Amino acid sequence: MKLKEIAEIIKGAHLIEGQNKDSKCKQKELTMVSLEPISFIDERKVIEVKDCKCESNQLTRVGDVVVSLYYPMIACYVEEGQDGFVVPHYMAVVRIKEDLDIDSRFIVQFINSVRGRKALGKEITKSYGVVPTSLPLNYLNNVDIREHENILLEG
Repeated sequence: MKLKEIAEIIKGAHLIEGQNKDSKCKQKELTMVSLEPISFIDERKVIEVKDCKCESNQLTRVGDVVVSLYYPMIACYVEEGQDGFVVPHYMAVVRIKEDLDIDSRFIVQFINSVRGRKALGKEITKSYGVVPTSLPLNYLNNVDIREHENILLEG
């Protein structure tokens, strides 16, 4: 099963601060250091941006998975109280489709696992011939999250 079959994958916003000089709007934006390797968002490490425009689907929602698209390609689960953060252009939001009853923490665990990293890296390496340092959205969309799921149960 491909990730795009169960989730919508949205690229983050490319923000330019101060686009609207008359606005008093301030938003908090995720950074690479706000994504902790142990799968959580450290709110102390977000930055404040002023007067920026982004689409509402580029803001975090509870239950989303935020994935950095550059090395080390960490996936984090968005907890209660962490909604409304701007997802920057070097990250993506994986949002489980509403009609499915799937816990998005499974996606976090898959992407952060050795098997998940191999699955993501294998296709990129085939295409480019190098070990990936970035993750194009096309590969994230098409990663097979259930390939070899029963390998531990086989003889």
